[in-house]
Amino acid sequence: MLTLITSLLFFAVGTVVLTSGIFTLQSNHKTPANRAFFALTAAIVIWSSGMAMSTTANDAATCEIFRRISAVGWSTVYAILLHFILIITGRAPSLRKWWFYLCLYLPAFFSVFAFAVPNPMNPFPYNLHQTAFGWTNTSQHNIWDWMFYAYYIGYALIGLLLLYRWGAKSSAPVTKKNSRIVRVSIIAALFLGTITDVVLSSVFSELPQMAPAIMLIPIISIYHVLQKDSFGITKGIDKKTSYMILFVSVLAYIILSALQVLLPEKSFAIASVVLDKSEIRGIFVQIQMFISIYLVLKGNRPGYIASLIINSISLVTAIGFLIRNKSTSSLPGIISYTGVLVIISLIRAYKEKNDDYIKRINTQTVREKFYSSVFKQAPVGIAIISGTEFTRNEEFDDLNINPAYERILCRTREELQNTDWTTITHPDDLATDLAYFDQFKKGKIDYYPREKRYIKPDGSVVWVDMLISRFASSNEKPGDHVCIITDITNRKNIEATLKYNSEHMLLTGLYNRGILEKTLESDALIPSSYKRALVSINLSAMHVLSLRYGNNYNQTLLRNIADSLKAYSNDKRVLFNTYEDRFVFYVKDYEDEKELTAFSERLLYTLSSYLYIHGIAVGIGILQIDKSTAHDTDELLTKLVNTSEIAAKNNGSGSNILFHSTELDIQITRENEIGQEIREIAEGIKIDRLYLHFQPILDVATNKVCKFEALARFDSEKHGFVPPLEFIPVAEKTNMLAPFGERIIILALRFLKKLKETGHDTIAVSINISIIQILENGFASRLLNMINDMHLNPENVEIELTESVFSIEREEINTVINELKAAGIKVLIDDFGTGYSSFARVSELDIDCLKIDKSFIDKLLVSKTEEAITGDIISMAHKLGHCVVAEGVEYEEQLSYLREHNCDMIQGYLISRPLDEDSALNLLKNNKK
Repeated sequence: MLTLITSLLFFAVGTVVLTSGIFTLQSNHKTPANRAFFALTAAIVIWSSGMAMSTTANDAATCEIFRRISAVGWSTVYAILLHFILIITGRAPSLRKWWFYLCLYLPAFFSVFAFAVPNPMNPFPYNLHQTAFGWTNTSQHNIWDWMFYAYYIGYALIGLLLLYRWGAKSSAPVTKKNSRIVRVSIIAALFLGTITDVVLSSVFSELPQMAPAIMLIPIISIYHVLQKDSFGITKGIDKKTSYMILFVSVLAYIILSALQVLLPEKSFAIASVVLDKSEIRGIFVQIQMFISIYLVLKGNRPGYIASLIINSISLVTAIGFLIRNKSTSSLPGIISYTGVLVIISLIRAYKEKNDDYIKRINTQTVREKFYSSVFKQAPVGIAIISGTEFTRNEEFDDLNINPAYERILCRTREELQNTDWTTITHPDDLATDLAYFDQFKKGKIDYYPREKRYIKPDGSVVWVDMLISRFASSNEKPGDHVCIITDITNRKNIEATLKYNSEHMLLTGLYNRGILEKTLESDALIPSSYKRALVSINLSAMHVLSLRYGNNYNQTLLRNIADSLKAYSNDKRVLFNTYEDRFVFYVKDYEDEKELTAFSERLLYTLSSYLYIHGIAVGIGILQIDKSTAHDTDELLTKLVNTSEIAAKNNGSGSNILFHSTELDIQITRENEIGQEIREIAEGIKIDRLYLHFQPILDVATNKVCKFEALARFDSEKHGFVPPLEFIPVAEKTNMLAPFGERIIILALRFLKKLKETGHDTIAVSINISIIQILENGFASRLLNMINDMHLNPENVEIELTESVFSIEREEINTVINELKAAGIKVLIDDFGTGYSSFARVSELDIDCLKIDKSFIDKLLVSKTEEAITGDIISMAHKLGHCVVAEGVEYEEQLSYLREHNCDMIQGYLISRPLDEDSALNLLKNNKK
């Protein structure tokens, strides 16, 4: 009885292992790990089947034959197991490295040769003897046995090391877990197999060798991992089959098969029922059929494979019994096993079809749920529309209009279904929308995108990016379509803001130069009989207000001026703000120049209310557009700008209206040519065109020349002598004033050096410096460096600043002045008494001397009132600690007055005209005599 149980156990192991191997291979036969696992199970099946047959053999010779068959399995199983471990750990090399696999399977080859193949080197590999458990083998511990021990223990240890390193190096928790499961199972099998087949079989020779059954431990573990995630290298093969149910069912089936063989010939009485051998065998067959069907229904595909194997074996066995014994007693079993095979095949086919149907239903349900979720959660609005009405088709249930569509239009699904899209479309977009939709219905287009506006319930507008596309349904109509919308209101608002900013001056809200250019270009293409002109208002002189009061004040004033100018704007006179301080009226359909002049005078009157108190000059340039210039917008606007600039400069602090003319073009051309020459001089080209004259300044007390004022002179190659009042503004306009002024400083210092070399080391030189120059970063340090490089005394250098310095912030200008004065340089205010100057502002600046403007000196000859004013100026300057220089003294009467009122120094034609260097040196020489 124990012999049969042992044999049946081995058969059960082989059946279950073969089932798992076949199922794994069927799941994905292309995966190397699955193929290796199938080879591993095949080796174990050969091992366990051979052991099952050898255990119940009739004699030792038969037993040895089955033992040799079994040896094919247990000799190769360890090499295949290591190969499998190499695959799952990613250490298996390419199949092209044949030498590696030759070495891998070489020990298995030697084991097969030693224990499976009869050979003279190991003629008696087995020591067999009969026991209660059947035929068993006692280890001889010869060289071949020890070679096998070394082989299976060594390969097992190598596999364990690879699994350990695989788990240790991986950061994935699943990999670590899989490594641990397989390691533990191999260790357990290695330990138990060694105990039963090596140790115990040597000590207790009657105990059976249970290694095939023990190999179930790693097989179950590996199959378990394959069920989960197949070691991360392929999809898990199955997640439903219970390995324990499968094993118990197969074992029960095999036991029932064994009981049929062992049944005695006598009858059995159970209570009052008497059963003979054939009836009991029939009961066992029916139970086996139930087990087979159970495996198919419960065990899924592995159960079907196991059921197919055991019933096929039973059928073959029954047929063999029929043929060998020529008895019909096994015929019912043949019919039953055949029927079972047919039934389980039909059940499996039906189950697969049913599973596939259920899977498709589940997939469809999941898909519909997914699509419904996408539809409802989509950030874009989606609606199914029939014609112009929102559909109510129950086929789509709640998938007619998604929440985003409702949210964008601020209307519920019910509200939308009670209206149509034409009633909520913006009136300005409706005609175009209907035109597109008409083409869509007629089949001329299959889809169309549009940007359009919808009206919300509160009357506000929402911009959408809309896409219309055909929608196919069971009741398809030409107008059925899907409408997809995206809210682009914010983008449209940004675009509108950007468009507004690109077309307007933000300060005034007026159209800018770009729009004026487009308007002129557009009107030039339209034939018209009415006259057109441009009236430009030049307020560039207002920049001094930024220096005087700050930028905020200046911008506020410009905004107020623009608001006042807007009152003159209408259909015939459109106002543009071409630059921050330039305005242009585009005038159409006027009568003549008198009308333009009258209009400009009204503008000047309005502007004077803002600017007269500040002494700001306003220039209005007028350009009448004719056919010859109408198409050249750049030329028109360039002439207009030039005309307004000249108009602004013509009357000093007053205002002027100037029409563009040919003479004006000549003047502008002259300015451009002078500007080019100034640029060349600033760049060091033909610098001899710039030279200095020096006007003596007389010390009234000593009646001797004490200093010279350096006066710039410019000799143009084309225009000859150009006065300072002409070329200085040109230099400022062309942004060349700073480099041009630096050339003047160098020439003045060179003259001062000549004075020093000729023994006049107490004579000073005064240099005119513009506000632009003195406010340049590093001006003071550059000036001091030039003085030091020429080894000059800074106390002999004076700089003259125009009275416009009073428009600058006090702290800013005083910083520079204090740095210059600290080095010994004296600072003078030129043209004092006009424009911005006042003693209140003078007291704020740390200066040394005032130069009274020539206009005050001229009036000394005709006005007694002014005498008192000039005298007071001198007196106040002295009280503030400043010396006084009178400019433009030409008569003795003027000198007498100035001497009487203690004026410190005088300058003018009464003393001398401006002189060149040699004449100035001769004057000093004669002055000494």
